[in-house]
Amino acid sequence: MAGAAGSDERKVATILFADLTGSTALGHGDDPERVRARLERFYDAMAGEITLAGGTVEKFAGDAVMAVFGVPAAQEDHAERALHAALAMRRRLQEVFGDELAMRIGVNSGEIVAGSPRAGSSFVSGDAVNVAARLEQAADPGEILAGERTVAAVRGAFEFSPPRSR
Repeated sequence: MAGAAGSDERKVATILFADLTGSTALGHGDDPERVRARLERFYDAMAGEITLAGGTVEKFAGDAVMAVFGVPAAQEDHAERALHAALAMRRRLQEVFGDELAMRIGVNSGEIVAGSPRAGSSFVSGDAVNVAARLEQAADPGEILAGERTVAAVRGAFEFSPPRSR
């Protein structure tokens, strides 16, 4: 695996995963073109909030989005930026779709390996990415779950509910 690994770089970053819940209702009985147009509105709205907070959209997959903060440009406040983006994404979803759609969000900070972007593939990998995905899957509709390292990095800047037991 020596080939492309030369461009890989270890960094500490924050990963955000967001996924629509109940999105099968988004397309149930609807014309595929209308579903696609609705998804495009979702993509544009979420990408706008991520970019505004200084993040990079890593990928859209179906009705989910993955974003990274602190890569490729280093940001000391990447965890704070990701949480601001998560809150803004939740607000924006409400503005665009009302109560029609809800979203689960997982945010996690940690060491990742960043490589070159490749079509259809992630440019960041590592356990921090996997944990962010698991947090998103564990979140209830409308909820944002943050990992321990994210919470520690932003202590005082955000209020959190008590930790969940595993």
